[in-house]
Amino acid sequence: MFSTIYFAAASALAFDDTPADVASKMLHGQFLDAVRHAARHADTDTAQAQPGYAQLQVCADLELMLGRHEEAEETYRRAQKAIRAHRDGLRIASCRNTGWQALFRNQFNVALSCFKRVGEEKAATPRQRLDSLLGATLVSFHLGLIQAACHRLGELAALAATHGDRRWSYLVDALRRDLFAQHELHGAERLADHIYWRSAIAEFEPSEAPAPGSQPAGTVLPLLAERLSHLSRLVSLADGRTSAGETLKQYVSWSRQAGLNDYHRSLCLEITLAAIAGHATPLAEAMLDASGAANSQGSQHARWYLDYLYCRAKIMQQQMRTQEFAQFYGRYALASIQHVRADSMSMPAAADHMQASRTAQRSDDVSARLPAKYRRAYRYLMDNLDQKDLSVREVASHVGVTERAMQAAFKNHLGLSPSELIRRQRMERIRGDLLDDGAPATRVLDVANKWGVRHRSTLVNGYRRVFQEAPSETMGR
Repeated sequence: MFSTIYFAAASALAFDDTPADVASKMLHGQFLDAVRHAARHADTDTAQAQPGYAQLQVCADLELMLGRHEEAEETYRRAQKAIRAHRDGLRIASCRNTGWQALFRNQFNVALSCFKRVGEEKAATPRQRLDSLLGATLVSFHLGLIQAACHRLGELAALAATHGDRRWSYLVDALRRDLFAQHELHGAERLADHIYWRSAIAEFEPSEAPAPGSQPAGTVLPLLAERLSHLSRLVSLADGRTSAGETLKQYVSWSRQAGLNDYHRSLCLEITLAAIAGHATPLAEAMLDASGAANSQGSQHARWYLDYLYCRAKIMQQQMRTQEFAQFYGRYALASIQHVRADSMSMPAAADHMQASRTAQRSDDVSARLPAKYRRAYRYLMDNLDQKDLSVREVASHVGVTERAMQAAFKNHLGLSPSELIRRQRMERIRGDLLDDGAPATRVLDVANKWGVRHRSTLVNGYRRVFQEAPSETMGR
């Protein structure tokens, strides 16, 4: 997915103490060299020196973008262990890391929930907020939620403008241009029957468009400058100017040599779509074959597989192979319907800049951050939130672990004790009910009682601690 490049740039800018050699190689697209250098920094473990959080974090990010998911998960665990004494930092890191891992697995509902939680954290740094807004913007666009993407892009631009590192402004402006180019490509006349995108995607506001011929603001990031050059050639190809084909192939070749397998496939599919739009059928067929999508086993449920099926069908159509076109297009149409239905689960969370999403739709991000053994404990806890006498001892007993072990697991993976999680989840359930326009009118304390909170002082103090406002203020909106 094209998100890989923006994740890489944000990762390189995330910390002042990221090793300079690693950050430089990332920003110049030398990812295999970068991960080797990062691994050396991360594997330093002597009595005199141990790897710091930033060194481990950037190493895990590189492993994730290179498709080494199991290695990345283990390195993220080491990074979080390095800051477990700082509970706020651990909680934010846990949300952030789970969010990006979920995005790379196309688990968009979980990713959005994680990024939103980072944004809600008072202890989050400006860079952490920039990172989470970037993730939320990308997810919104992948779901075709243009208004939500624009809203978050606006927040991202405003925050980047206040940051001392002007490279963040370049990143945001580059992303804006990327989203518009992607939108323009999917809106091409010859792609009008791409029903997945046409059923979900809306128009950008004209005010959101970058000025024609202008350059992104801020300090140039070479990695993203190359991406923007690629997009310019991609739009030219979609307009029928096939002379851009060879230069586009060179960029694709770089992505393969850099080890970015997901990005390489994404580029091949982008160029295939543009070639179909520009009626350059031989180039479209060559790039679709180069993507390797046809040989990817077990990928039929991946989102990019929709583009593969659609492109294969359209190539057959342009080659006048009517029967094969009908076969592939039928498979594509069925898969599109399945994905649209799955996306509907993410829509409320993606659009929650306009309306708060229900807690039940956000709970999976907590479960995703816990080891398998303790997910049962979390599920039991969530199923019994309405019991006023719910205790940590009861939950631990239910899953067959000691209370102490459960306390340690929750603190190490969530940055919250089980008791704190119970209080927070109850407050989120209460808030969800207060914001539910369809719920019958009732007293605030009655809503609190429903979720096991019996005393007004407990409600007001706990609610204000989480949401920085009183329940009555929420209800009065």
